[in-house]
Amino acid sequence: MGIKKSLCSMVLLLSIVQSTLIYAEERVYGISDYGPVSVNGNGVGRGKDPTYQYIEDLLYNQGNTGAGNSGSANSGGSNPAANPSGASSQTPTKSSGQNTAVTQERKWNLAKLSGNGQTKSIGSEVNANYAVVFDLDQGTILGEKNSSASMNPASMTKVMTLLVAVENLPDLEKKITITQDIVDYVKARGASNCGFVAGEQVRVKDLLYGVILPSGADAVLALAKEIAGSEAGFVALMNKKAQDLGLSSDCKFQNATGLYHSTHHMNVKDIGEIMAAAMRNSLAREVLSTENYQIPATNKHENGIKLTNLFVQRIKGQDTGGASVTMAKTGFVRQSMFCAVSSGKGANGKNLLVVTGYSSSTWQCIKDHATLYKRFG
Repeated sequence: MGIKKSLCSMVLLLSIVQSTLIYAEERVYGISDYGPVSVNGNGVGRGKDPTYQYIEDLLYNQGNTGAGNSGSANSGGSNPAANPSGASSQTPTKSSGQNTAVTQERKWNLAKLSGNGQTKSIGSEVNANYAVVFDLDQGTILGEKNSSASMNPASMTKVMTLLVAVENLPDLEKKITITQDIVDYVKARGASNCGFVAGEQVRVKDLLYGVILPSGADAVLALAKEIAGSEAGFVALMNKKAQDLGLSSDCKFQNATGLYHSTHHMNVKDIGEIMAAAMRNSLAREVLSTENYQIPATNKHENGIKLTNLFVQRIKGQDTGGASVTMAKTGFVRQSMFCAVSSGKGANGKNLLVVTGYSSSTWQCIKDHATLYKRFG
């Protein structure tokens, strides 16, 4: 009996260790393509989720003022909610490295598209609960699955973060200091990050790549504080941009990182239009299209930091039917599972944009996108 009991205990222990390693592998090998993970049963959120605190609330005791309110707490800097133009009230310093990104003309609003007689239903061939495939050349929906249903975008949120940042920080060579509060906040929330340390001086350009490739919450918070004085202030700019883009009434940002919040949500068509808007901006498009990026030496990392967009890298090994996927941003929180927005060219020459939500694993999310490119491209 003692031997049997010991064997059972060993099997149980090995099972626990194995499941832990599987989870750890997704965090270790997937940390550059999946964003922040919820750190408690309800996720970290605000509003209806009282456990949520913005970085400035947690560290500066600024009080629990909702992000949905225009006058959200600032940790310094001016309140962008008071600026109806949606632009930062700080005056950026221009230099030889200034952002000269060009925004192309908008042809249609993907968020407002509806399926037609040619739109196909996406079923069990993909694991994701939500999906939409856009033909960017014709402005049509080729396939959909629960495309108008509300979902949490997780770190796909950072596509909007990137877009707002490139529109408000023209000086790409300006160096921003990573503060201890950012490092502490990211660590406390278990958020994916670039690996910056307190006191590190990082160029705006490098922070932009840090937002997307490793889904760096540290890069997000540094840019948010620089532009708006606080994360909450930056969120006001994100919601203003959502209105300017004409997204659905269901689209609401409550943070800039994608951490779970019960009222931080939108549908996959909204996410598609945000991605399309970022693609129309030449700098944002460049960032989203980059597979590997080397941050040059900083005052804290003498060899710099290498960043990788693992989704773009990994989908190359999948059967996409000859489609070429050139840009992507992924996300993960427990409440939305694994999700991604990507764009590429099908074997038939069509320019496609694909959004999925609630796939069961890192690789399943990638396979879902490959399946959709193969079917519709």
